[in-house]
Order: sequence, then C-alpha cells, then structure tokens
Amino acid sequence: MTDDLRPWTILMLSAGALFTGGLAWYAWERVWIWRWLDIRAFAVDFRRSVRKADPAMPILLVICGTAAGVFASLAEGGSRKLALAGIGLLAAILLGSIFVAEPINSQFRRRPEGEVPPEADQLRRRWRRFHLARTYVGAGRARLSHQRRCLRTAEPGSRVIAP
Repeated sequence: MTDDLRPWTILMLSAGALFTGGLAWYAWERVWIWRWLDIRAFAVDFRRSVRKADPAMPILLVICGTAAGVFASLAEGGSRKLALAGIGLLAAILLGSIFVAEPINSQFRRRPEGEVPPEADQLRRRWRRFHLARTYVGAGRARLSHQRRCLRTAEPGSRVIAP
C-alpha cells in the first residue's frame, strides 16, 4: 500500500467499522426489544436511543464516505471499483435514512417524553424493517471495504493473510 493511501484507508476502515457496528448494535440489541415493548415504553426508549445515535451515525457515514472517495481517487483497478461500490451503498443508506428513518425519528423526538405519536405501532414496524435492511446494506459495504483493502495490500510475490 502506498503512503498516499494509508491514512485514507485507516480513516475509511475505522469510521466504517464504527458506523457498521452502530447499525449492527441497534439491529441485535434494540430492535428486538422494541418489538415486544408496549407502545408507551417503546416511545420512551426509542426517543432516548435516537437522541443519542442521531448525531454520531451520520457523521461516521460522511467521514467513511469522504475517506472512501479520496481512496477511490488515488487507487486503481479493482480497488477503485470496490471503493465506488461502497460509496454507492453509503449513499443509499444516507438517502434511505433521510427519507424513511428521519421522518419516523422526528415523530418521536419532537414530542415530550412518554407521549405516543399517532400510528406509533405502524411507525415502529416501518422503522424496524427499514433498519434491518439498512444494517444488511451496511454489512455489505463493510465487506467491500475489507476486499478493497486486501486488493491494495496484495502486491506481486507478497502473502496476504486476510481472506
């Protein structure tokens, strides 16, 4: 790996790992608990969780996407193609979050704690389905990041330990 790519690779992989970890944590921990809570308890817990995650997750996504963009501009061949595919998946996650998740988040965030928005059960189902799909796309993006790192570190005659 060239010295020009090293900082962008580290930034891309670090921010991407934190972002994907955040998605996975919600998918494994909160989503299934929320499914079984009564709607008032869900409204309180969802509002608190969203207030904590909303600032961090988009920032990590943008940092990862920016680093991947610089990486793609400096890389060649298969690494560039994988980086561009990863950027496309990040863009899909961002747009989906803006147009699907954020309106739902706002329904809960704007109300006083404990107040349940109209059609809250339907909002909960829609958010859960979207988030699971978003997590699946995020995991695919993480796999692409790993593959492009392997492509960049593999030089003729060298051994690559990662799969």
